[in-house]
Amino acid sequence: MNHVTRYGKCELSVKRVHRNLFLWGLLFSLLTACGFQFRGHCVFSLPIQTLSLESKQPDNSFSKALKQALEAAGVHVSSNTTAPVRLQILSQQFTRTMTSLGNAGQTTTYLLTYAISFQVIDCHHHVLLAPQPIQATRTFSMTSNQLLGDLNTENDLSDRMQQDVIQQLLIRLASKKLHQQLRYSTCSP
Repeated sequence: MNHVTRYGKCELSVKRVHRNLFLWGLLFSLLTACGFQFRGHCVFSLPIQTLSLESKQPDNSFSKALKQALEAAGVHVSSNTTAPVRLQILSQQFTRTMTSLGNAGQTTTYLLTYAISFQVIDCHHHVLLAPQPIQATRTFSMTSNQLLGDLNTENDLSDRMQQDVIQQLLIRLASKKLHQQLRYSTCSP
């Protein structure tokens, strides 16, 4: 009888595992069916085959990361200003603003902001996407006795904000509005 009871519990446990697997699979299916995606790099279908990336700081980490993201999306990035599409990064700014000071000056909280402004024009200088800002913000606390680790955390947050801004920029480049503007452009691809 004792053996049967153990077997019954084992069978009940297997049923519970199967039910949980089924429920997780159902949840995952529902989430992916509605378009949900986990955070990370997205694959974009951009209406642009070739573009010129223009920035006042072409060798900084943002410009390099943006170029890599554009190339990963299948866009040939050129330095030629006669390219059919010109993505102009008009400004880039990283700011750290103190928002609160903790007990005896031990912990300080900052608001980190990474902002850019950009526009898209064609080879005839016609505006395809008017100048517009994109920004990402994070809050960050710094403790005076863990300064080095906190500075590394700030650098990591800055990198993540930069990636967020790039993702937002790619979303805007994939917009229907830009796609329609490109259809009427007289610049050859």
